Amino acid sequence: MLNVYGAPSTRQGGHEMAYDLLTRAYEQVAGSPLPPIDRTETGKPYFVRNALEFSLTHTKTMAFCALSSHVVGIDAETVRPVLPRVLERTMNPAELAWIDEQPDRDRAFLQLWTAKEAWVKLTGTGLQGCPKSVVLQFRDGQIGMENTHVHFYSREIDGVLVTVCAPLAETVTWQMVQPDGGVHTI
Repeated sequence: MLNVYGAPSTRQGGHEMAYDLLTRAYEQVAGSPLPPIDRTETGKPYFVRNALEFSLTHTKTMAFCALSSHVVGIDAETVRPVLPRVLERTMNPAELAWIDEQPDRDRAFLQLWTAKEAWVKLTGTGLQGCPKSVVLQFRDGQIGMENTHVHFYSREIDGVLVTVCAPLAETVTWQMVQPDGGVHTI
């Protein structure tokens, strides 16, 4: 089970909206109120005494929550132009070469960046100031990680690129919560 919930950010802001999505998602999936949340020593939030895992992210315009029966990470970025120096500072040579091969370099960079961020949210390690140390590889047109079996799922929603990282290959249910409270699967 891997559920991703998204919603347009409202005046309350993305951070609060992401937690509202988590509350809604948890109640829908577990059928009970949101349990207490604590943080690991590295700052990764988790449910206290609960089998479900979650990850949150937001941009200026959208908020997202991933809820799973396995550890999960999610990141989102608004699709926008990226300065060449940002690419050079954050990507290793193989990643830069892959970006150069893509028809849209900005989207390609954001796909890799959100994958790196989703990975460090899954592991709870953070980038620790060294985004080049998170090494992505490319197999059969898919992004992966060296010596791991994680899977990345990406899609663009309303101008925002969202990437989820999970340890198992599974179906992702993408759901958007509308301002009127309605939910639809996309």
